[in-house]
Amino acid sequence: MARLTIRDIARMSGLSKSTVSLVLNNSPRVDPATRERVLELMRQHNYVPNYAATALARGNTRLIGMIVPGLTWRLVAAINYGVASVVEGSEYEIILYTSTNDRNYDRVIERILASKLSAGLLVVTHNQPLEPLEKLHHDGLPVVLVDTLATHADLPAIVTDNYGGAHAAVRHLLELGHRQIACVEGLMEYPCCQERTRGYTDALAEAGISHRPELVRAGGFSAETVADSTRALLSLPKRRRPTAVFAHSDITAYAVMETVEDSGLKVPDDISVVGFDDLASSEHVRPALTTVRQPFEEMGRQAAELLFATIEGGPGETGPSRQPPRLSLPTSLIVRDSTSTVA
Repeated sequence: MARLTIRDIARMSGLSKSTVSLVLNNSPRVDPATRERVLELMRQHNYVPNYAATALARGNTRLIGMIVPGLTWRLVAAINYGVASVVEGSEYEIILYTSTNDRNYDRVIERILASKLSAGLLVVTHNQPLEPLEKLHHDGLPVVLVDTLATHADLPAIVTDNYGGAHAAVRHLLELGHRQIACVEGLMEYPCCQERTRGYTDALAEAGISHRPELVRAGGFSAETVADSTRALLSLPKRRRPTAVFAHSDITAYAVMETVEDSGLKVPDDISVVGFDDLASSEHVRPALTTVRQPFEEMGRQAAELLFATIEGGPGETGPSRQPPRLSLPTSLIVRDSTSTVA
């Protein structure tokens, strides 16, 4: 089906092309009832203007939209810093949108399209549906995902090597002499968590250690669930109790450490703990957390560079016939005080 134009929307609404254009530009000259009628018609017909092409052709759009889960989300600052390091050296500025997990992107996308401000979008997403973003991208507005936890999408993306990070974390524990290593997982519907568990399992298998289902426990990034799982691990007979725990996130690791200490044991004297993320606070908890560092700042930088390349490449570079680039950045193991040799 041919893509609808402003002229088509004007014909179907019985309005002039200039009136529809005023609606798209969010002009106060259009009365609210007319504006809502035009927007509803656009929604019904899945109309997506190719603002990237038209605005750049006129040379009057130099704004990059960025959608994040929330301004208080703990990783936003690092990713934003990386994005800003690229954007500040360009002609562009950043406009920030928030879309929490309890609502989808539809309303945010409507605002972005109606305001006609963004030449492209950077999206930090968790578990929201990606179909609206895929459609937006293939209709001509460049979209790049940053650190998505969701399923693989038909979109350009910058991600991190979750498998390699987990594998390195468990290998570190093995090198310290640990053989009974537990894993407290995150939300297993996320591919990143699946990859972290796979890295854990493969590292043990390569060391000739049989898989023990009792040592793999749910955490779900919930402090209460993590505490329950940790207590279950500590309740195992001493000869079967883990001497080390690999946690799917730093937040999970904090809850593991607190529960271990509450039980009367010590980290790392009795149980070593490794996290994943390297949040700023991980250096300052006691004991300082050994963890896998995700390169959040670098992810933001490369996402911005990829978005600029997509914008400058034009519509021909964003069509569905091309395989969207997906770059996985390496992690690094940061060894601190929460791990030690087996007592």
